[in-house]
Amino acid sequence: MSRRFVLFLAFLGCAAAAGAGWFDQPDWLAAVTYRQAEDAIYFDTTGTIPPQVETVSGVEPELIVFDLDNLRVNPRVYTLAPRDGVVENIRLESVKDGGQYRVEVIVTLARPFDYAVERRQVEDGLSQVILRLEGVDVKRVSPDAGGKAPLYARPATDAEIVAFAPFHSKVEVYDLARGMYLVKTPDGALGWVRESNLKIEGENPFAEPKEVPAAAGARDRIIATAKKYLGVPYVWGGTSAKGFDCSGLVQTVFAENGIQLPRGSGDQFREGRKISRKKMRAGDLVFFHTYTSGPSHVGIYVGDGKFLHAESSPRGVTITPLSESYWDERFHGARTWIPE
Repeated sequence: MSRRFVLFLAFLGCAAAAGAGWFDQPDWLAAVTYRQAEDAIYFDTTGTIPPQVETVSGVEPELIVFDLDNLRVNPRVYTLAPRDGVVENIRLESVKDGGQYRVEVIVTLARPFDYAVERRQVEDGLSQVILRLEGVDVKRVSPDAGGKAPLYARPATDAEIVAFAPFHSKVEVYDLARGMYLVKTPDGALGWVRESNLKIEGENPFAEPKEVPAAAGARDRIIATAKKYLGVPYVWGGTSAKGFDCSGLVQTVFAENGIQLPRGSGDQFREGRKISRKKMRAGDLVFFHTYTSGPSHVGIYVGDGKFLHAESSPRGVTITPLSESYWDERFHGARTWIPE
């Protein structure tokens, strides 16, 4: 069986909290990637020095349990559930004991495998811990079995499967994100299903907007679109009105106005057209370095020295003055995606 595909979970770098460095502040767990072709799980961190790994012994043979020291993750608890016949579940939890942070990692395997742990520095400001499984010789399984389509907890096929819906059954549709629909089955189960598994009768009200050139007034429309999401809660990885992270909000607002942006704040910065801070206009993007040296937070400039963004605080989507010391000190640059 081919193993070219990869299940992954990407934390896209939008936490607004500052990390002052290895010695006085914990680093962030920035991404977790399950690379099936390598039988390996990669833990990317924002620290130049990879975290120490404290393995917990005496657990069941199907479990691999270890702590990543001086590290934290947002959200505080996160689960990745590949369920591919090798890795059943990866659970992360940020723990603080007496002022010290650590991330507890529990990997549940389909059956016991030997493993090895590597620590390495990738580049300045990025390091990795790699968990490699050894002797993996099983055939991975597909969750699409028994004439049913899986429903996922999040709009991602590496999320936990919460239920199954029989093919040809009728469901209620509530939302569309990342090529997946949020549906409710006749028996009340709620979850995300692949777009290819669903056929909408008649006109599709959730169809992706067609890309259209930005004409006069595009900047006003972008700001108006963004403001309708004020007060929406911050959700790491969120891309809908149920919750946004910083780059998810920006991508959604621009997509609703016919301008397609990449998903991550780093790519939005790198691929946008550079402008100076003095020449910013409403609708341009502003970037900040929060817990890394590069752009890790993004917002939409609304004029009058203010920007709209999804903030990882109880305020969620809010408007903030650029003159606030936290943001002013961390301003990284401005980009525009609006055609002139």
